[in-house]
Amino acid sequence: MVDILVSPQAGMPERHTEENSRLASLQAIIAAIRVRSQAIQTGRGASAASPCGLPMVRVFDPTIKPTEGLSAERDVTKREQRIVSILRERGCLRVLGAVASPTLAAAIAQLFDTHENFTKAIDYLLGEEILLRRQEGALCGVRLLLYGGAGVGKTHFALTLAKLLDLPAEVIGLSSAQAAAFLSGSEQYWSNSQPGLVWKQIIQGAYANPIVVLDEIDKVTDKWGDPLGALYQLLEGHSASIFCDKSIPWLPIDASRVNWVATANDVERLHPAIRSRFFEVEVTSPTEDALRGLLQRLYSDLLSEFSLTDRFARELTPVQFRALSGVSVRDAKRILRAAVGLALRDESKDLVLMTPPQRDVGRQRMGFI
Repeated sequence: MVDILVSPQAGMPERHTEENSRLASLQAIIAAIRVRSQAIQTGRGASAASPCGLPMVRVFDPTIKPTEGLSAERDVTKREQRIVSILRERGCLRVLGAVASPTLAAAIAQLFDTHENFTKAIDYLLGEEILLRRQEGALCGVRLLLYGGAGVGKTHFALTLAKLLDLPAEVIGLSSAQAAAFLSGSEQYWSNSQPGLVWKQIIQGAYANPIVVLDEIDKVTDKWGDPLGALYQLLEGHSASIFCDKSIPWLPIDASRVNWVATANDVERLHPAIRSRFFEVEVTSPTEDALRGLLQRLYSDLLSEFSLTDRFARELTPVQFRALSGVSVRDAKRILRAAVGLALRDESKDLVLMTPPQRDVGRQRMGFI
């Protein structure tokens, strides 16, 4: 271990400084390898480029240290030491996924076939990709607000997009959020202070540009504070680049590359300042043909997820399509999952589709022929 405190002899401070610099460089290289390895291990194998060849960008200044505070609390000191240890271990570099390229554009364009009622949103994303390609950039800082009737596939679209881009995604249900701490962390002076989602995604994750899905953003309640308060900073590029989690106020991190996709039923309930930070797209119900294709994909994905492609018929029957045609995408996914689970329990190859009572369709037994 290099001793940087001793030696007043001539030339020694310079030598120690050089050695410390080399040690810091080596630690940074090891940390970058560790983060890139995590990105590779968590990759989803989408059509976008593999993390192996993706660039890395700096998300915080590694020279910044905790400031001297007035508090002498031992717990606070220990907590800051843990934070510094995490930062040193993981380094300041994160993988930049979804690099703009013809391959990325082709991956996004697949959504035209699977989500035809999201054409405007897809066009917006393709426009961003072609602009970023001119700068050799990546899909970063997307701020997309999808609104429309319940169950038209808004959340499913966001997760499908994340899969195609091979980016990590986290869905936050805002209907139950009560405070801004879930995004920006809790105040430092609390004994159980914790960092928020943004800090965890960027610092503890492997990517600088993950996708955060703000589900049902119009249903948030301000009874216990303002859960959306942090978005005023996070949805603006410049201010997001110096974002400070409340539990770690001494360390600005660059959150400007985070991609945000919000869903809502009624955008009129949102504050105009929040709406102005998003690109808004109204989503209508899919056509009958599009709905049939979506139902088949939901069913196929369900069979693949649980390795059941050889257990049940791979195609839904016309009768089953008719039974599901009157329900939302969300309800259809739930009904199919329940039917497959029930068939497994009964050791049957027949599906029992239980549609919502309000649809007055009842319980129908659909056998595969």
